[in-house]
Amino acid sequence: MVVPKMYILGINGGVRSGNQDASACLLEDGKLIAAAEEERFLRIKFANGVLPKNAIKFCLEFANISIHDVSYVVFPGLTYSNIRGILETYFKFNFGYCPEVRLVDHHMAHAASVYYTSGLEESMIITTDLTGEGKSTTLCYGADEKISVLKEFRVPDSLGIFYSMVTQYLGFQRDSDEYKVMGLSAYGNRSNSDAIKNDFSWLLSLPGGNGVKGDYSLNTECLVLNQDNRTPPRQEPLFSDKFLSKLERPRRLPDVPIDGYYKNIARSAQEHLEKVALHLLEYLHLKTNSRNLCIAGGVALNVLMNQKLMESKFVDNIYLTSVPGDNGLSLGAAILIAKENGFKIDKYQKPFWGPEYSNEQIEYVLTRAKVRFERVKNISKEVAHLVSQRKIIGWFQGRMELGARALGSRSIISDPRDKDMKDRLNKYVKFREDFRPFAPSVLEENASEYFINCKYSPFMAITFNVKPDKVKEIPTPTHVDNTARIQTVSKHQNELYYGLIRNFENESGVPIVTNTSLNVMNQPICLSPVDALSTFYSTGMDGLAIGDSLILK
Repeated sequence: MVVPKMYILGINGGVRSGNQDASACLLEDGKLIAAAEEERFLRIKFANGVLPKNAIKFCLEFANISIHDVSYVVFPGLTYSNIRGILETYFKFNFGYCPEVRLVDHHMAHAASVYYTSGLEESMIITTDLTGEGKSTTLCYGADEKISVLKEFRVPDSLGIFYSMVTQYLGFQRDSDEYKVMGLSAYGNRSNSDAIKNDFSWLLSLPGGNGVKGDYSLNTECLVLNQDNRTPPRQEPLFSDKFLSKLERPRRLPDVPIDGYYKNIARSAQEHLEKVALHLLEYLHLKTNSRNLCIAGGVALNVLMNQKLMESKFVDNIYLTSVPGDNGLSLGAAILIAKENGFKIDKYQKPFWGPEYSNEQIEYVLTRAKVRFERVKNISKEVAHLVSQRKIIGWFQGRMELGARALGSRSIISDPRDKDMKDRLNKYVKFREDFRPFAPSVLEENASEYFINCKYSPFMAITFNVKPDKVKEIPTPTHVDNTARIQTVSKHQNELYYGLIRNFENESGVPIVTNTSLNVMNQPICLSPVDALSTFYSTGMDGLAIGDSLILK
């Protein structure tokens, strides 16, 4: 007798403008088989205020099943008003049928997405974001296949709100540009005491200054919340006049140049975030005696904070997925129900769960677009040669990555040795600010030659310090503070991309390429061949390797 498989569909998103990062994932008997983010289909970054219709369709088509084969639809929103009825109506209207709807807690979904996929028997777990169902941070412990909540913080006490307030003050878009503050912080001058008169403890405080009780609080006099305790719309300020009175200058308008004062503010905010995060980690360690750490939630995208946690005296092993933010909630939600049904969850070892296109499909698009291209027998070797000649090459291969960072499937590749490459990429390809850093993809077995205390880091989730004698060798992906947000690449994870880097090493002697996502600023990463062509021909890239086809300008 054939036992039918159990399919669990996890989804995230919503029907309010504040809901973002819509995504869907499909588990088959507890194993992840397909996942994608809605923004990639809609071509609208973050896909605010929608449920992931296109991502759901992709997951079903990939598994070759219908919605009737799905046992559960799982959504991370226990406290959402009438969400069960909304989802039932939505699925019946768009798919003709609605499976049983299960609701789970937002932060428990974050915790499940990282702990159950870590391969660790036990671990401390920190989930922290702006807000999720009124909660902003949870401190948990995972052991014996169970997650226990030890402490939780609710809005307004939020690390995400703190960092978003500073993001807005610096002239960037909240819930979007926090990574710009992180990159800018490296340009601040910590020795300039006149420029940095505080460490933001007046805004985000610890008990007794440096207590070890695991508490922190946000100064509500500096924050603006609506009557229902929600944050205001993104085009309005999170901060009050009281906040502005604490600082020397008014908010920077987006077109105003960023001088030393604003760079120092970014550095001060970053360092204070790290200080509070370390305070929470110390509390967790004292409570659990664990030396493993799992992190999830939007604040976990802060790779500098993650480095400080990893390097602390409380941690031996640190783990994140490629989707620590809300785009990973669909995975965590589905995992919670899979665990309820007794399924084992595999370690999350690769991010490639999205759509892919055959060479025949790609050639059809290129021919229809009247593009001159060449079919190449060894695309990795050819691209490595071009990159060694200082060419900037788009790389569109295999299944799409899940997460905000391109990891060798939808990437733009360049030579890490070229000291002018960073400016070329920012100005002529990505069309973004000149202070923004790029990331190195390094062969896993060679990573320790270039980066201090380097550990397995396949998802660009942590920065590492570049060894002093290697800084001049790889200037492009080395940030101004001599850190790099690395991606370790193994043959097992991505054989084709591994081959590209190995071939580049054969040409250059360096087992690293500079990797940035195949998109331009404020656009989602390219999903389809049409997207890739559009980006290629509207930027200063020199070539595009798409499947086994090569296009050169």
